[in-house]
Amino acid sequence: MSAATTERLPLVRLVDGGCTAVLEIPLESASELVTEDALVGLVRERGVLIDRAVDDAIRALATRHLRRVAGESAEVAGTKSQTHPASQDEFDVEATTAPTLGIIARSIAPIDGTDARIAWQPTFQPDACDAEIDAEAAASRVITPVDHYNRIKRTKVTANDVLGVLFAPGEGTDGRDVCGRTIAARRGRKLALQPDQSVQVEADGSIRALKDGVLSLARLKIAVVDALEVSGAVDFSTGNIDFVGSVKVADGVRDNFTLKASGDVTVRGLVEAADVIVGGDCTCERGIAARGSGHLLVDGSVETAYLNGVQGRVRGSVAVDREIVGCELVIGGDLRVARGAIVGGLLVIGGTVRADTIGTEGGAKTVLRLGGLPLALAKAAKIAALAKQLAKQVAPLEEQQCAITERGAKATAAEKESLTELAFEIAEVRRRIRILDEERTALLVDNGQRRIVKVEIAKAIHAGTMLLVGSREVRFSSTLRGPVTLGWDESRNLQFRIAGGKPQDLASVASVREAAA
Repeated sequence: MSAATTERLPLVRLVDGGCTAVLEIPLESASELVTEDALVGLVRERGVLIDRAVDDAIRALATRHLRRVAGESAEVAGTKSQTHPASQDEFDVEATTAPTLGIIARSIAPIDGTDARIAWQPTFQPDACDAEIDAEAAASRVITPVDHYNRIKRTKVTANDVLGVLFAPGEGTDGRDVCGRTIAARRGRKLALQPDQSVQVEADGSIRALKDGVLSLARLKIAVVDALEVSGAVDFSTGNIDFVGSVKVADGVRDNFTLKASGDVTVRGLVEAADVIVGGDCTCERGIAARGSGHLLVDGSVETAYLNGVQGRVRGSVAVDREIVGCELVIGGDLRVARGAIVGGLLVIGGTVRADTIGTEGGAKTVLRLGGLPLALAKAAKIAALAKQLAKQVAPLEEQQCAITERGAKATAAEKESLTELAFEIAEVRRRIRILDEERTALLVDNGQRRIVKVEIAKAIHAGTMLLVGSREVRFSSTLRGPVTLGWDESRNLQFRIAGGKPQDLASVASVREAAA
């Protein structure tokens, strides 16, 4: 077949990798080759999928070609081709000899699947707090100072909290090319983060916490952790720690930082002038050097190498390896100093005391308050104050009640109706006062039954030591050598015993008097 003959044949070209089919009809093509049916057959032979839209596009292009051949091409030469309903592509005809061109088919693009994602609840959105602060700062154009002590955020979680909703990856929708071949859609990517056993993904995608703790996304796991291990110290690298669970610190806690945990805390290094708040037991292997600035609040017991300048409260017992120096502590249980002295400060102790020495040879003032349950007594005092406040509410109510009653028949209907409300309010306040009084009485009775005085000193109680036992004040003006045990008898008389000998009246070696009210 000659080249001239080839050029006069209609041609179907597939472009863009089969995404577009273009029909080209030379102006010189034989009329029997450019009929609508002939062109549809040509397109079908080329492998293009014929549907109604493609058929319409072919026939429209054939009609346009015949009009050109018939001499009407000038009218349509400047108009835009609209050979396919889904396309407005155009081919300008710049010469009468140019072939008639038109896009007759386009591929249907695939719709890729959406990637898996988590719609976090605002409270648990990672870095939500930082984002809010940055947004506010940007809006106000004010440079916000950075709090380096609280720079690292830890999000607390309670069991049954819904952290967010997990959306699975979408499958997507496949497309097809002009020949009907499938163009595969990309499936959405899986989420890199995966839930662990501390959370549960429910049927609707909700991610629910199974325990109390802190939200963690470490190691590509969505987890609620209730144990935190700090490889170094609590310092600027960690910021203040406020954790739901137990905490282990490989090093110490630096000045001015806060370590707070609802569970147990173990610190292998030195705790400096920091605040340590513990819901369980606290172990400080190298001691606490608070220097009068640090605080210790522990709901359980404490074990430590030494205590220096610590202020605070321990509900349980305190065990110290070496010494306690210049501390102000309330201890609900026993105090044991294994190999050292209690020097200076004020200690309120609900249990027994064991130490090598109290005070110093130089006469350092050291005060121990004994013979009560300090935390129970403190609670009883708060209850008494609350009951007193409630009692003040009764008098005005009773005055209103009395004034209305005295008016008798002159009282209005509204005033008479208010008598019922006043009577109810008075009864309710008195009921609450009665409950508080009962609770306070129970605490005081328990304190009276459980309070003990027992001090065991291995070496000496030095001059300058003061013991406060109930309303009595005991002062040592000279050193009492040990081993010595202080206590009271069944009649609450204060006594001492040296090396397991016969009990003697404490007043014979120290000044014992009733303290001023």
